[in-house]
Amino acid sequence: MKGLLAHRPPLNQLITLVAIALVSFFSVAMIGTIALQALTGISVDSLSDLSPAQLSKPGMLTFLRGMQFVQFIGLFVLPAWICSQLFSYEPNRFLGFQAPNLSQFWFWSILIMIILLPFTQLIGELNQRIVFPGGMKEWMQSQEKSAEQTVKALLSAQSLNDLLLNLFFVAVLAGVGEELLFRGLIQRILVRKYGRWTGIVIAAILFSAMHMQFYGFFPRFLLGVVLGILFAYSGSLWVAILAHFFYDAMLITAAYVNPDLLEAESVIPLLQLIAPALISLLLSVWVIRQMIQRSNEFPPQEPTYMTEDPENPF
Repeated sequence: MKGLLAHRPPLNQLITLVAIALVSFFSVAMIGTIALQALTGISVDSLSDLSPAQLSKPGMLTFLRGMQFVQFIGLFVLPAWICSQLFSYEPNRFLGFQAPNLSQFWFWSILIMIILLPFTQLIGELNQRIVFPGGMKEWMQSQEKSAEQTVKALLSAQSLNDLLLNLFFVAVLAGVGEELLFRGLIQRILVRKYGRWTGIVIAAILFSAMHMQFYGFFPRFLLGVVLGILFAYSGSLWVAILAHFFYDAMLITAAYVNPDLLEAESVIPLLQLIAPALISLLLSVWVIRQMIQRSNEFPPQEPTYMTEDPENPF
């Protein structure tokens, strides 16, 4: 099976990826849901109402965390493994499971996530103020509520043990799983088809759209672009995974320290965000320029292995 579709056009590979991801997700979700219902005694119907009374039921948080793990396996890990085997003769390198071309990228990945926070916060506040037509607004708000419900339910638990579990089931699983799919596979394929920057941007759009949270689309898109840059210029998926995990971990820890962040519409007035956001933007651009310049001096290995079998010289 290894390299079976390595010579196929990028768009064919992308269609194959979507098909495999859908089949894998629904198959694993069906099996996982049945297993979790038997284990916890919680039914899927209970998820329609995640009120405090529902969350206090024994096994509810276990069920929610179990569903996060089911999604991690079915939507991210399994499709990534199958597609990397099909699309390349060296699957690990295809996905970017290698050290970065420069060790500084470990530091840059953390630094850029910290520096970027004020700017993403401003973009998020502006995103919330976009006015949509009535019917579209209601539909978007319903999708937003549905997408946020599980995460809010998990983050509402306030013990130290809950914090550690949330760091794993939300930050670690999302960091590994989403980077596997969107940077390791989708961005890799799109860059091959459209070039580096176009591929990064399209992958970031898809990354943000998948979350079905339209009032957070633009800050998540911005995050996707930065993660794409880290992956493209370091050549290592581990760098993007570290940055993604660290960003989510900051937000989870902030919600643990200040639970009001889960409910507040706007903690800081918009005008007070402008100056820090401009400084954040300038520093972020400077750091990204430094990363790109240094990477151009020591470029990561290009994935020529996608179309060549290293074990077969003929």
